Amino acid sequence: MRIEHLISINGAILVVYYTSSNCYQYEIVFWDGSSYQPNELYKNADQALAVGIESIRIVIGYQ
Repeated sequence: MRIEHLISINGAILVVYYTSSNCYQYEIVFWDGSSYQPNELYKNADQALAVGIESIRIVIGYQ
């Protein structure tokens, strides 16, 4: 695993990483310690980043 992006948005941490299957995934860790890691794979890190940010927007109402 190689981390491509690591950002914090309103207390949530978004990690985008390169997997052993030659794709990218993301995981979100929320301020309460819960995490969200979908099984979706993306062709590039920017796609995974965009979807991860949108997921945070939906869950916590980030604008």
